[in-house]
Amino acid sequence: MIGALAADTSCDYSPFDATTTEVLPTLHTSNPAAISQSAGGVGRNVATAAQYAGAQVSLASVVADDLAGKTLIRDLASSGIDTKSLRVLDPATRARTAQYVAVNDRNKDLMLAMGDFSIFSHPEFEEPEYWSNLLASQKSKPKWIVIDGNWSTSIISNILLAAKTSEVPVAFEPVSSVKAARLFDKTNTAVTKDSTAVAPHSFVSLATPNEIELASMHKAAQESQLFESEAWWQTVDSFSLSSAGSRDKFVMMGGAQLVDKGIPQQVIRLLPLVPNLITKLGAQGSLLTMLLLRDDPRLTNPESAPYILSRTKYETGPVGGVYMRLFPPAEVVGQNDIVSVNGVGDTMLGVVMAGMIAAINANQQVKLEEIVPLAQRAAVLTLKSRESVSTSVAGMKTLLAIKQ
Repeated sequence: MIGALAADTSCDYSPFDATTTEVLPTLHTSNPAAISQSAGGVGRNVATAAQYAGAQVSLASVVADDLAGKTLIRDLASSGIDTKSLRVLDPATRARTAQYVAVNDRNKDLMLAMGDFSIFSHPEFEEPEYWSNLLASQKSKPKWIVIDGNWSTSIISNILLAAKTSEVPVAFEPVSSVKAARLFDKTNTAVTKDSTAVAPHSFVSLATPNEIELASMHKAAQESQLFESEAWWQTVDSFSLSSAGSRDKFVMMGGAQLVDKGIPQQVIRLLPLVPNLITKLGAQGSLLTMLLLRDDPRLTNPESAPYILSRTKYETGPVGGVYMRLFPPAEVVGQNDIVSVNGVGDTMLGVVMAGMIAAINANQQVKLEEIVPLAQRAAVLTLKSRESVSTSVAGMKTLLAIKQ
């Protein structure tokens, strides 16, 4: 895992009058709140969830030599996560350990957040050699690399280049709408300068955006003219989705509401660049879309047939078809049972990665369609927990092993 490690502070509005129906705190003044602090950061959360679910995890991140950094190091030391790739910057750099403050309303829905993640743009990490050396220093070749959008665009570019050289697949967690765009930003030279980098040779193999982050990724790819390359067009054309009949297919797979929002359409356009997309839809669940290669057994498996959006009409080329499936939420959680929304998406990605690695270790085909429902269940556990990642996620370890 190459991602953010941060000190999280959560402020839940708690009015003195328990009978009041007021949900929002008052601006420009002090409000009563229940305030909790925890170790967090997308990288730390994903790594923790993956480790709970049975994966062996190494976290490459950075902290400053300050109080927050020392606290986070102590937390990681007790977690069992490999921290040999964790950097501590010298006080002379004036760097600050990343911190995130969330202000939530009475229903624990995020109202405002403030984050200081400037440390993830530190010049030291702008050097391509830093990341190639880091991967070369690992005792064994990683089965997957997960990166998050907290790194600067140029650093993300260097990580992707190092991963591709090492032939390690990459998963991308967008983090936010602004940071999601960094993957396809014009200044991300790894992606934008190689117009042939489409599936099965794309820089990123998996991404887990919500619908806002998906739109941001789509817009960035469009502005970087990634939808205009010959390789992209040939891949999309091989999906065999006609402009006239594709809407009906999208509605059948995901429902009219998602189609009216343009979500399946955006996913299909991004699929050559990211061949596995799990779009998180909140109360609507998750939309799993996969580019299937020509020899994928799901193309002829009767159980998969309802979710095969298309099959290629061409006799040559790597693309076999497209799998699209809407998973309903694992559980409808009542408002009174929601403790914290922080870390929910990170938990889901961590368990997805643990499931994929379990399949690789067992020499079996990775079946995301079987892993996603378990990851959704794990996310619910964190939703009901004050921890950034619920310790109950450890129960997923046995379930993931059974699935393989």
